[in-house]
Amino acid sequence: MIGPTHISPIDTLETARLENLQKSRNPENIRQAAQEYESYFLAYLMKAMRETVPKGSLTANPMGETYHSFYDEEIAKRAAQSGGIGLADFMLASLAEAPSQPLPPQSLSQAPLKT
Repeated sequence: MIGPTHISPIDTLETARLENLQKSRNPENIRQAAQEYESYFLAYLMKAMRETVPKGSLTANPMGETYHSFYDEEIAKRAAQSGGIGLADFMLASLAEAPSQPLPPQSLSQAPLKT
């Protein structure tokens, strides 16, 4: 008779960590992350540029500022999806040039204790 298999929480976490690592190495996920990063950068750039412009009657209140915030995020997202300023492509090219070495699996139980 075979008894119930006991899977420790550490083994479960290690399995989930390895699955996430495999997903993170998917080229499509990497491209999407690079595009999102470029989108955030462009949105921040637009926000910083908008702060240099005098406020008009539309943005003189919190609702106008919220509108411009959402507008800037959407414009940045669409700009990044349509090629952006090349930041995502640069990041992907840099990652392609980097030597791809598999990360050694490190069990949580083997992690050094901080003192």
